[in-house]
Formats: sequence, C-alpha cells, structure tokens
Amino acid sequence: MADTFIQRITTDDHVAIAVHRLGERTGVPVILAPGTFSNWSFWLGTRGTGFARELVARGFEAWIVDFRAHGHSQRPASGQRWNFDDWGRFDLPAVVRAVHAEGRLPAIVGHSAGGASVLAALAGAPDLERNVAAAAIIATPLPWLQRWRRIGALAMRFAAGHMDSFPARLLGLGPEDEPAGVMQQWMDWNIRGRWIGRDGTDYGVAFSRLRLPLLFIAGTGDRRFAPPAACRGLFDLTGSSDRLFIEAGIDTGFSRDFGHADLIVSRAAQREIWPLIADWLAAHTDRHDRERGSGDIWR
Repeated sequence: MADTFIQRITTDDHVAIAVHRLGERTGVPVILAPGTFSNWSFWLGTRGTGFARELVARGFEAWIVDFRAHGHSQRPASGQRWNFDDWGRFDLPAVVRAVHAEGRLPAIVGHSAGGASVLAALAGAPDLERNVAAAAIIATPLPWLQRWRRIGALAMRFAAGHMDSFPARLLGLGPEDEPAGVMQQWMDWNIRGRWIGRDGTDYGVAFSRLRLPLLFIAGTGDRRFAPPAACRGLFDLTGSSDRLFIEAGIDTGFSRDFGHADLIVSRAAQREIWPLIADWLAAHTDRHDRERGSGDIWR
C-alpha cells in the first residue's frame, strides 16, 4: 500500500493546515475529520491499521485533516484564539476546494466534534454542500442533549476562559490539547441550548436545509460523550430525504454496545463498522456520479 504524504493547504483566513493523503488518485476522495483532542492518527492508526487504510483497500483515496492547532497544522500565535467555527467555516471548506481543484468530488466522514464541524461546514455554505457527494457523521451529539450539560458545561467553560488550551493530554483524553476557544464555544452551545455560529448562523435551523445523503452512527455504550439520544436529536434536525440513523449495540444486531472512540478504533469496529461505512459511501458516491456526472461540481 502506498505511503501517506502531507499536503499543505491555506485557508481563507491564512492558516496553514495539513492533510494526510493515502491511496490512488483514481479513487473517490473521502475527507476524514477527527474530533477534539485528536489528529490524523485517529483515522490512520499508529500501528499500520486504521479506517483510512480500509478505505484505500476498498478503492477510495483518504484525505485526513489535521484541524488548525492539531497534528502537523499551524499552531496559534500568542494571543490568537481560534474556536470551533474555524474548523467548519475555514478548514474543511479549504480541503473541499483543494479536492475540487483536482476536478474531483469528495465524500466526508467526521467523528464526534469532527462530525459537528462537517455539518457546520455544509450548513454554513450552501455552495459547499452542492459539491460534496455524501457525509457520514459518527458519534456526534446535539450539544445540549449531552447528559453533563449544565454543571459540567459551566465548569468547563469557566476553565476554558482562563487558559490558552484545554489540557487533554494531562487528563488522558487524547493526544492533543484543545484550543480553549473550541471548548468554550461548544460549552456555550450546551448551556444556551442553541447552536449559533460566530457570524450569527443558527445551525439548528440551517441543518434542516441540508439535502445531501447523510449517515449517522451512534454507539449504545457511549453514555458520556455522545449518547444515542443526543445523536438522534442531531439527526432529527437534518432535512435530507436520504438519511440513515444506526445505533450500534447488541440490541440492534451488533456484537457489542459500542462506545465513543471504539466505533472507529476497535477490532470490533474493523469487523462491523468499517465495512458498513465503506459500503454506504460506495453506494452513495456511485449513485451521485450516475445522477449528476463527476464533472458537474462547484457551481
């Protein structure tokens, strides 16, 4: 299998982000967006096994995003305060445009906050949605339906307001400390019960206008970060007529009650979840090409 290479992409607000590419350019590009406290390694794996490699084996090309302040992407300057909106309104659109510059049409997969950034990107820019074939949203909750909404969100928002970055590595939450602005904005949405972008966009309303195919997957065992009810609440806001919600648990025919990260990074996921996502992507990208033609992009 081919090695990855890193492509540098500059966003509209002049931030350099890194995209790790793997696979042949003849394959459909799939943009992979990790969540908070994470980076490229979530999708590629650190021991030669990861969902991105499964996609490549299935004939896709993987484009793995390091959001700003993560992985190999640019870090903030002193006093620079990036927030969650920057992922969806700057970083992901820049990657989609880079795919388009090669005359190609991508699908997108996001996990956790990465899935939220995918939805924010698509809902915040209608021209972007028209140029994405399909999107899979994995373990992404509606913020105010998370169980720790009030006390936990208030405490985390207060802490984020008094630091430059949230110490995720120290707390054992993942390989990346998170910019405080990202945590503060997410906690604001939890507290207020409204998902409002920095430019005033009401994402809860904008999601109802989405029309591209959408796949949502929640884990029955994910009780803290993205409980199935919170994921279902987000699914219910979207307006696509071609959307599917799957809860991965024993009662729904899976071998286990999947948790938050192990929907992607477990051996059970490799057997049960990876093929499910890859099959869905193949079906919807093939259909999109038949119905519209791969050259009809970025109108």
